[in-house]
Amino acid sequence: MTHPLHTQADPWDFAREELAAGRRPVLVFVVDHLGSVPGVTGARVVVSNGVFAGTIGGGAAEQRLLERALQHDGPPALLRFRHTPEADGTLCAGEQVFAVISLTRNDKGEISSMVESLGQQEAGTLSLSPEGLRFVAGVAKPHRFADDGTTWSYEGPVGLLDTLTIVGGGHVALALSRVMATLPFRISVLDNRPDLPTMAVNGFAHERRVVDYARIADEVPAGERSWVTIMTFGHEHDRRVLEGLLGRRYAYLGLMGSRAKVARMLADFRRGGIPEEHLAAVRAPIGLAIGSHTPEEIAVSIAAEIIALRNGAEAPCPSSAFS
Repeated sequence: MTHPLHTQADPWDFAREELAAGRRPVLVFVVDHLGSVPGVTGARVVVSNGVFAGTIGGGAAEQRLLERALQHDGPPALLRFRHTPEADGTLCAGEQVFAVISLTRNDKGEISSMVESLGQQEAGTLSLSPEGLRFVAGVAKPHRFADDGTTWSYEGPVGLLDTLTIVGGGHVALALSRVMATLPFRISVLDNRPDLPTMAVNGFAHERRVVDYARIADEVPAGERSWVTIMTFGHEHDRRVLEGLLGRRYAYLGLMGSRAKVARMLADFRRGGIPEEHLAAVRAPIGLAIGSHTPEEIAVSIAAEIIALRNGAEAPCPSSAFS
């Protein structure tokens, strides 16, 4: 069998284009997973006319599912794939559950609504079942899969659920925006300097705004899906921004700077009576300790720390400033 060719197109955009062309693309979606697998719940690929967009993890499972999808022309099916090192020649050991759905022109409206919502950086909930596909814009519900042996259902979030706010729009912010643009984050860059060249050329961020650092708490959303990095121009700006954000809940609040600068700032905050639990929530100096020096290297170290925390692989804070 000829292997399908890969396209860099977004899977949902690709599905909409194929439906508009009168073809019947097939969606392969990971509705559940267990253990160490190459593609976790929410991963998807769309196959049509010998071409595929997206990924469900690569390797043997993806190739077999792509071949299966090329031949699929029936009602939505649920398939299970068990990974073993002996069978696959890899270190994966777990199980993936896939929904395989042949999309039709009846799905065009749902797919178009999803593409438009995602294009506006809005999230929503995707539902899959033997009846097909449905998308509801607005609230993004968590992943939930049910299978009682007779019927099955899945619902889960789609869209950019997490926001990365970069306070300070200089060279590191530009490099970090470039790296994070490849990940599922909505990127917002804030600075108090108008006509900043590195802000002007930052086409990777979804939003760039000139703000007053004295009102920074009004500019940065709080919550468990809000990730914040502070990298302003100057110690006093860093201090003002951090002080304005302390005590609020974030998924991540990080400060860029040398260990000496961080230690002095936190010591000043302690003397000023700021509670220790507020300071303990700050990750500083920001990023994993990889010996980075250039803006690009620093951006990689910060992105790696954020990814580790987001995936539940706790990355130790490289600073001893909180001891």
